[in-house]
Amino acid sequence: MNINIPGIDIEKAIKNSGSEELFIELLNDVYKLMDDKSSLIETYLKDKDIQNYTIQVHSLKTTCRMIGAMDLGEDFFTLEKLGKENNLEQIEKLTPDVLNSFRSLKPYLEPFASKKGGAKNAFDKNAFSEILHKLIAAIDDFDLGACEEAMKKLLSYNCTTELFGKVEALDKLVSNLDYDEAKNLSSQILDKL
Repeated sequence: MNINIPGIDIEKAIKNSGSEELFIELLNDVYKLMDDKSSLIETYLKDKDIQNYTIQVHSLKTTCRMIGAMDLGEDFFTLEKLGKENNLEQIEKLTPDVLNSFRSLKPYLEPFASKKGGAKNAFDKNAFSEILHKLIAAIDDFDLGACEEAMKKLLSYNCTTELFGKVEALDKLVSNLDYDEAKNLSSQILDKL
């Protein structure tokens, strides 16, 4: 597949993520978290909550580097350093442009965003909890591919609205690489099954 996205080093990205298939899944994840993460950063900045601001720009630095957006990764790294230095003036000056550059990737990532849908599997409590256990193990191993695989399977089940809401929240956490929260939520879902 010939992928060409401005500002993204495709070769480096495929190397970082392990395979072209995982790279494409990563682009899908980034596409899904873009708006939420950008808004969150703006909110923390508006509230002058530098600590949480710094955590978010740190995670986007890592995300950008993973997908080969090296310059953008450097920009987020600069914001992270400014956050650690508590340099609010520079943060306020630089953040809007960095977020605009980040958001400008969205149309290029859209073709890689998966459209969820299709046939649903009948709910099977044992199979479902087995997949959750696999997800927790994958999180412990930082195995991105296995996490993605487990989430795909969990989302394919026909479950109650309440449970599906939790699975969607879990999918968001996994996509955002918020592994500790994802593990906690997986355990909570298991307890309720």
